[in-house]
Amino acid sequence: HDCKIDWLELNSRADLLLFRDKRHHLHLYEMETQERTQLLHYCTYVNWVPGSDVVVAQNRDNLCVWYNIKAPDQITMQTIKGDVEDIERSGSETNVIVDEGIQQAVYPLNESLIDFSTAIDDEDYIRAMETIDGLYITPDVEAMWRQLHDMATRSGDTRISQRCAAAMMDMA
Repeated sequence: HDCKIDWLELNSRADLLLFRDKRHHLHLYEMETQERTQLLHYCTYVNWVPGSDVVVAQNRDNLCVWYNIKAPDQITMQTIKGDVEDIERSGSETNVIVDEGIQQAVYPLNESLIDFSTAIDDEDYIRAMETIDGLYITPDVEAMWRQLHDMATRSGDTRISQRCAAAMMDMA
């Protein structure tokens, strides 16, 4: 990399590396393919959600969340007032804590999408399918169906692969 790095961290399986350089550009480096992807400019905060491959970052007044880091163009953004301080995960809730000066605000994350990421990491394709089965089809959710389809096809699970293809309206 051509600029000094001021923050870096591996995910729990040590196959993905997030790093931020001194210019506040956030990058993702995939160990297996040795590919680097720039995720965000003006990044002031970044961290993995504990126990998952979900990434939370701040870009000026935006809270940015990648529920599916394998699809880096699928980002969920929410406007915030203040600076992200921490990510708290307890039980069935994951919250981003934002310091708004006088008080702290809590921004909840979508636990279903976090559970999908964890199920994929555990190669529990049935749980992953059940997690996203009832969700409204958005670009994020469609990317998850595609990821699950690819993984199920590679592992030879045609039943899950067919269900994913149906969810993506790929009847052929």
